[in-house]
Amino acid sequence: MNDRSTCKVVFQPMGRRVAARPGASLMDLAREAGVELEAACAGKGLCGRCRVKVQGEATPPGPAERDLLGPGLGDGLRLACQCEMPQGGEVWVPEESRRQEQVILTELLDNPMPWDPAVRVAWLKLEPSLAGNQERLYREITGQLSVQAGERAPVAWDLPLELLAGLAIPPDGICGALWRYDGSVLALEPGPPGPCLGLAVDLGTTTVAAYLLDLSTGELLAVEAAMNPQVALGEDVISRIRLCSQGTAALAEMQGLACQCINLLATKACASAGADPSRIFDCTLVGNTAMHHIVLGLDPGGLALAPYEPQVTESQDLPARDIGLELAPRAWLHLLPVKAGFVGADLMAVALALDAEAISEPTLIADLGTNGEMALLAGGRMLCCSTAAGPAFEGGHISCGMRGAPGAVEGVRLSAEALNPELKVIGHGKPLGLCGSGLVSLVSRLVAAGAVRPEGGFDAERAGARLREGGLGPEFLLAPGGQTASGQDLVLTAKDISELQLAKSALHAGAALMMREVGLERVGSVLLAGAFGNYLDPVDACGIGLFPGVTPDMITGVGNAAGAGAVMALSSLEARAKAQGLADRFSYLELSGHPEFNEAFVQGMYFPEKEE
Repeated sequence: MNDRSTCKVVFQPMGRRVAARPGASLMDLAREAGVELEAACAGKGLCGRCRVKVQGEATPPGPAERDLLGPGLGDGLRLACQCEMPQGGEVWVPEESRRQEQVILTELLDNPMPWDPAVRVAWLKLEPSLAGNQERLYREITGQLSVQAGERAPVAWDLPLELLAGLAIPPDGICGALWRYDGSVLALEPGPPGPCLGLAVDLGTTTVAAYLLDLSTGELLAVEAAMNPQVALGEDVISRIRLCSQGTAALAEMQGLACQCINLLATKACASAGADPSRIFDCTLVGNTAMHHIVLGLDPGGLALAPYEPQVTESQDLPARDIGLELAPRAWLHLLPVKAGFVGADLMAVALALDAEAISEPTLIADLGTNGEMALLAGGRMLCCSTAAGPAFEGGHISCGMRGAPGAVEGVRLSAEALNPELKVIGHGKPLGLCGSGLVSLVSRLVAAGAVRPEGGFDAERAGARLREGGLGPEFLLAPGGQTASGQDLVLTAKDISELQLAKSALHAGAALMMREVGLERVGSVLLAGAFGNYLDPVDACGIGLFPGVTPDMITGVGNAAGAGAVMALSSLEARAKAQGLADRFSYLELSGHPEFNEAFVQGMYFPEKEE
């Protein structure tokens, strides 16, 4: 009996099978089958990223699906989130619709702080006769801890009875203790103290990076990274905020996915280092305000509504197990402070890693993604803002867009005469799509050649033979189907150019208004944090006019500065205090409703004029 007669949906080329049922979209069934599809709009039929080709009876397409797919409907192309196959059939998932393993930036800055971790190790010498006498054992242990802590000794020690009762003192009396700066004793163990590990986590909207440290020596033991599994439910921050606002179950699901990912990364990092997650006694975490709230189990709904205020802004300390982290039983979690609804702990961590207070020349710091968080340091003032750049910088809403994964075009060069492209592809294979840096690179080169006009759109006379009329209007052929991994033409459409204009004008406007606020005409340098900023060619950034008055020599990529800030906070109590001080010192410029924002936004839409 074949698959169709037994009402199975078969996802190819994976060969995954799942029972068909009325009311379940192909997106729902793909998740059940373990097939990960792109879902930038959280299954609302808006982004067009979950395109599949169906063989079998399917529910008819609606108006929105017809508009997005156009002639492709005749070839069996459908949106998985909008299509049902209650009688079963086969579904072909093209490469561009599969969630690829992204190239995740984990490189750290080297900004050492005085080594002063929140959790420390102590050697104890105890008389075996103390076993069973809890009062004497408490006095002896806390007395020895106080001597070793010195000036750091707390007024009172929190030494739970369960730890005292569970301690088996060996004949030589050597025992180990792990204690926290606030006086909490986290573990007592017979023999020399075992490893004391810490985990620093950068919980991004798209990716999660984790850094495992030895808290006794400061050695970085392992680094692991993964896609944020929340992407399957909503790729951008706003879609996740809306989902969480539907009720406690949706918020709990989002929180659970984040914690599962952190637990997995902790396990993988410990496996790489030959350790065990039960030896992780301290964890620091940074992320944007929405990620911060979700991992704490706080409803982020207020972040999407004026006045966009977070529920909490101060740094937070809580037992790690309270949110579902599977580390040491008495491990602690520290979250760095957030500043505003869309300026989170990640930007505060960036400012910490870059030692923002010590920067003397006027400097713009930007952490770019779907939400562009920026800080301006000038004349003793520290200003920050956020702009809704949209998903274009991550390949979203682009006709051939994708994340920075193998097959993504990350850079483009054009010959001077025929505008024939030379593509730099992640993984060095055939091109599959355009990631954010590749999109900026291509448009920058077309602007320089005069093939894209300053106001946007193609110049037909200068674009040459590669400009043609496509299903969505004029498009520039980057690579024909015979040269791509998908077998489909790789193109740039006029709509793609418009999407990039919207993204870059938001950043340009935010930077311009902050500069105007402090009376600054020009910055001295631009520091770009995060994956997009790190892989972006400064020449290309300036080629589209990403920031006002900036030249390529002024731009520097600084790696995963947010992750570096999380590591610093794990390594040093002084760093934690400094992060809170930075959050207190920064002034926040709210751009929504700003009387000059619309004007600045329109000015930022323009690309630089071609130099004749």
